Amino acid sequence: MNGVTINPADELKALQEQLALQHQRLLENEALLKDKDALLRDKDTLLNEHEKQLEHKQLLLDESNEHIAWLEETLALLKAKRYRHSSEKLDALQGRLFDESEMDAAINEITQRLEKEREERKAKHTADIQARAAARKPEERPRRKPLPDHLRRMDIDVDVSSDDKHAMGDDWEFIGWESSEQLACQEREYYVKVIRRAKYVRKQQDPLNKSDGIKVAPVLPVMLPRAIADASLLAKIITGKFVDALSFNRECKVLDREGVQISYSTLCSYPIQLHERLEPLKALFYEYAAEQPLWHLDETTLQVLQEPGREPRQKSYLWAIRTGPPGKQLVMFHYDERRNYEALSSWLEEPLKNFDGVIITDEHKPYQRLANENSGIKARGGCWAHARRKLVDAIKGRRHTSDAHQLVEQIAKLYKLEQKVAHLSGDQKLAQRQKLIRPWLDKFKGQIDELIPSYLNKGLMQKALFYIQNNWESLTAFMWHADLPLDNNPIENAIRPFTLGRRNWLYSASPRGAHASAFMYSLVESAKACGLEPRAYLHALFERYPHAKTEEQRRELLPMFFKNS
Repeated sequence: MNGVTINPADELKALQEQLALQHQRLLENEALLKDKDALLRDKDTLLNEHEKQLEHKQLLLDESNEHIAWLEETLALLKAKRYRHSSEKLDALQGRLFDESEMDAAINEITQRLEKEREERKAKHTADIQARAAARKPEERPRRKPLPDHLRRMDIDVDVSSDDKHAMGDDWEFIGWESSEQLACQEREYYVKVIRRAKYVRKQQDPLNKSDGIKVAPVLPVMLPRAIADASLLAKIITGKFVDALSFNRECKVLDREGVQISYSTLCSYPIQLHERLEPLKALFYEYAAEQPLWHLDETTLQVLQEPGREPRQKSYLWAIRTGPPGKQLVMFHYDERRNYEALSSWLEEPLKNFDGVIITDEHKPYQRLANENSGIKARGGCWAHARRKLVDAIKGRRHTSDAHQLVEQIAKLYKLEQKVAHLSGDQKLAQRQKLIRPWLDKFKGQIDELIPSYLNKGLMQKALFYIQNNWESLTAFMWHADLPLDNNPIENAIRPFTLGRRNWLYSASPRGAHASAFMYSLVESAKACGLEPRAYLHALFERYPHAKTEEQRRELLPMFFKNS
């Protein structure tokens, strides 16, 4: 048999070639696998980058939505302040308390309530008609309130005509008058006081006696010796500006209509002269404040034009304090170009030396530092009216109004609870506060802590919630100090007339004028707080002060101790 001879060397070579080929294929496959792994890694990297970009875009979108929501909320608040009532009463806000999902339920509830009230009103009306028919008494008409007894009465007699009297003959007898009253007014009269001082001369002159000559009666002590205005006109001018918000420019026009020429600069100088003359009263004011157990403190802005080293547009400040028991309250204002702790502490340096009590303020940081650095201040209370006001702003902003409304209603319950203990004092008041108000505080604080995570940054609602949470210690300080009230409204009410006047006369021309204005406001607001008519008090003060020679006599002229007699 013819066989084929196979060379082992050739066979080995062929095997080596196959192995080399397979190895090459393996290397190619490994390269492909590596390329695939690289592609997969690139895809993962791209996916991660896309996810990061999406997260970043979503973050930007969330921030944009949050900013848009804040802008919408702020715009709604500004519109509410511009076009709606400024009252914080909830009745003025009812139209903005619900979103669409709540509106239908609210309408149904109100409709049912109205139907029920109509039925109750109809039943009550029927019962009233029946009761009146049974009593058969004439229905009383509303009567006009009588005119005050202190007003001057002028009789105007109206008789029948002479012809009617003649026709009546002697058969008629006069028995009295049928009287009715009308309120009339008479413009204030400007008149001139001519002060005549008697002069004397010796009948027989002694040439050796140099004391001989003309003797003149002493000058009467007056408030401003060189001023053309007497006490009554000064009282009118000061009351016009600092009570009725009448600028001195307008006062000039009023005087001009009467033919009286007093320059604008002269009128502006009167408060400055009065402030300098009445400087001893200011020390007595602060002495009185140091004796009181509670201070209300606040501040507001004031523009002063000629402050050294400052631009006319820069804001200055009017600090204010109110203290004292009802009917004997003191209101003091103080001007300073600063709103920092140094301004506050330097203003109250003297009264703080003898003060031993508590203060109530807003959350301006210098007030807390004042409490921390003065041992006479036992505690600083926060203002629930400020907390409520921020929640009311959130209601006006139309976002999260349901929660804001509920919290405002809760604060109203706090005030009702406080009314129940208002007649108490000392430990009894604190004990009742712990009994009645402590459960409310715990529940309210729990609501605040629960709601905070639900609201966006920059929102009015979160701003209100954080205000309450961050200032909880000062807001609850009244639980440990019986003299502390719930809010700082008394001093805000005293500042309000100043802010009204500021809209009319706009600014003070100089620091001297600002200091004088602060003291004039102190006089009139203290008089009002003590139940005195400001113009009458100023008139009496300006007449009596020149005769007050001792500190005790001047103290009796303070509004808290003033007597009309």
